Amino acid sequence: MVDAASAVASTGLFATSYDNINMVFRAAEQIVGWTDAQENGTCATIWPLWKARLEDMKVEDLTSTFDQAPLLSIHDIIVTYGGEGFEKFGDDLARTLPVSDEKIELNKTPLHPLPAMDIDESTIVGGAEVVETIFDILGIRKVKGWLGTIKFFCGDQLTIAQLRALVNIWAGHEGGYSGFGWGVWMPGLFHAKMADVHGCLLTHWGKPSAGTQNPGCLAFHNTVLQRKPITITSPPPFRTCRDLIFVSLYARVLHCLLLVSKKASLKECLEDLTWAQLELYSTEILKKFGSADIVSELRQKRKQAAAKLTTETPVHDGDMVFENAVLFFRDALLSREFTDAVKSGDSGRVLLVLKTWALSFRGSGQTKYAHEMLHLIHNLTHVWPREIRNIVLNNWLISPTGNPNSWIEVDLMQEHMNFWIKNFYRAYGSSASWEWLEMVAPCVEILRQLARGFKQMLGSDLGTAHHPMDLSHDLPDLMDNEDDAPAVDIISSGLKDLLKGKESPLVNYNDAFHHLQARRCLKPLVGSESDEDEAPAAQTSLATTVEVLRHSEDPELEDPGSQEGSSDDFNFNSGSENSDDEESEHPGEFLQEFEDGNVQELSLESAADVCLDMDAEDLATLDRDVDLEHEHDSDLDTDEEGGFV
Repeated sequence: MVDAASAVASTGLFATSYDNINMVFRAAEQIVGWTDAQENGTCATIWPLWKARLEDMKVEDLTSTFDQAPLLSIHDIIVTYGGEGFEKFGDDLARTLPVSDEKIELNKTPLHPLPAMDIDESTIVGGAEVVETIFDILGIRKVKGWLGTIKFFCGDQLTIAQLRALVNIWAGHEGGYSGFGWGVWMPGLFHAKMADVHGCLLTHWGKPSAGTQNPGCLAFHNTVLQRKPITITSPPPFRTCRDLIFVSLYARVLHCLLLVSKKASLKECLEDLTWAQLELYSTEILKKFGSADIVSELRQKRKQAAAKLTTETPVHDGDMVFENAVLFFRDALLSREFTDAVKSGDSGRVLLVLKTWALSFRGSGQTKYAHEMLHLIHNLTHVWPREIRNIVLNNWLISPTGNPNSWIEVDLMQEHMNFWIKNFYRAYGSSASWEWLEMVAPCVEILRQLARGFKQMLGSDLGTAHHPMDLSHDLPDLMDNEDDAPAVDIISSGLKDLLKGKESPLVNYNDAFHHLQARRCLKPLVGSESDEDEAPAAQTSLATTVEVLRHSEDPELEDPGSQEGSSDDFNFNSGSENSDDEESEHPGEFLQEFEDGNVQELSLESAADVCLDMDAEDLATLDRDVDLEHEHDSDLDTDEEGGFV
């Protein structure tokens, strides 16, 4: 398996994804020096790049466009987006769905897992060691001219921030391999989706104690659906939050359909419904119930009425419950659009949503991901050459099955691999060790294919035959149930925060980028791109880098950046306006910035949280008869749709 991966890497046309894996080694009987322990390691996977050429992946081209890139403008972020059609008329909907020019051509992505590494990648030093180990496993340095070709890495926000930190630490000081200027860092879209779900839950959760006084909040819907109680300060796993948001959205869409069609039931609505009428209803629903303009008008009326009051008489203008419902409708539709865009492999639609998330992440408090969106938009718009941009848009989504409408995010694939390693192919008892994980990790994909082959040969695949999730009671209950503090318009609020003040996040980002441009134009003191074939020198340089990072902690250093590290991604003297001679050159500030300040995020605990096709179950109910009286008996083969087994 490793030889096959090395063969792919030798072509230079490959990308790498890696993520941490937490293993718990349990002791049957605890004695001194032998107890249960959790150890953190790293797993990685490579895959061949689709529609990429070596002549388009030159480091010198990337360096040239970086040095000449203009600053980021707010006009690069604001976009106009529309809603989806109502999923009922399958063929008509597929025919009318928007398709961008950046849609990826259908292809099957071969996956090549690498041996597990006993390296904690959650630190900057660990990230550098992981990259070095991956290069050693694949024999990258043995390929002539390897340093002149761009290498693509993908990971979650923390992984990408650490790789970017390595670039900024040595910008203007070291070139060649240890300067890390040879890399293109692709963000993990699955973790961005997790951040969106988390932000949507926090924004629209409401107050559980409000009860029927706030019937549009997610807390009330969670009670109506008789789900397990949720504590917002300690949120449940990602899949639980996602399902609650989407089921609530489906019920609201169906309820709004009855309102615009002026029908009493779905059965009555569909008696003479045509596709053309349904399109008109969908447009009307979006205009009446999914536009933030309506919310702005209602809140402005209430604000004006409150300003005219001279007594404590309650303000009757506006409608808080309706305003909150409209904002949820818009935010949830955007999440649904992102999910559908990923499944269809349409990078253009994905990018439109990400531009909007650059604002909504900031409005919902997901500031680190908001800052990551600034990097992505700037790179795609100005920094990356057109050829590199096209390679990224063609390879940040993959299709392990090669089936239509089965594209997934790269970091979801890595989380899926980690799940199988941790729960099915790990050893137990005294056999559990990193040596075993190092041996079995590259075999995960072939072992799964072997298991599927045996099941098909024996004619019984019990692992994938199950009934879809039954929403026949959930949706009607929510449709029948439709003032605390109003929900935040996270997109408008995010736009305001992005531009607010002289030291706004956008200004800080551009100042830091301009500073990094100047530093990268300096001639490095150590190393250069001409050292591309000197593998021992590169290894020595990296060893020096890791050693400096480990011993560069300064106890007197304070965290100079904001909570999101808005300028620290470019300049470890961020937030300071001192001259160059006062500039601090301590990489320890980066360690402080990225290793501290952990933010609680949604967890990935079960197979459902990393399922490759999460819509296979929750959308099955939409194909039922509208009277909701007939059972849907067809089994669902999640393996063919990108499931578990």
